[in-house]
Amino acid sequence: MKALTRNTLLSIPLALLLAAVLPGQGAFSWQFLDAFTIAFSFTYVGHLVETLLLKIPGIGTPGGKIVRVLGWFAGGLWCYVLARWALVLYGRDTRALPSLMWGGLFFVGLEFVVHALLQASGKPNFYSGELRERETTGVR
Repeated sequence: MKALTRNTLLSIPLALLLAAVLPGQGAFSWQFLDAFTIAFSFTYVGHLVETLLLKIPGIGTPGGKIVRVLGWFAGGLWCYVLARWALVLYGRDTRALPSLMWGGLFFVGLEFVVHALLQASGKPNFYSGELRERETTGVR
C-alpha cells in the first residue's frame, strides 16, 4: 500500500509534465487523465520492474549495473505498452503518441533522476556501493 500511495503521488507532477509535452485530445482535464495514466504506468509498473531487477544476483556489480539499465529500458517498453492499452480502453487515439522506443528511453531517464534524488537524500541507490543489501530489504 505504501508503494501504491508513493507512486500515485509521484505520478501527479510527472503527469503535469507529460500533459504539457504530449499531444492532447480535447480539454486539459482529458489530457491530464491521459498523462496521468502514462505516468502511473511508469511509476507503479516501473517500481515492480525495479523490484524484480534487484532480485538478480550480482546486480550491484559493474556488469550488473549494465544489466539493470537494459532491464530499465525493457521495463519502460512494457510500461508504455500497458499505458497505451489503457488509453485505447479509454477510447483514445494513440497514433499521435511517440513511438514505443521512447517509453524505454523515458523510463531509463526517469530511473536515473529518481536514483539521483535518492543519492541526494542519503538513501541507497544505483550510484551507491551499498545497493544490494539495503535495497532488496525494502529500506529506502
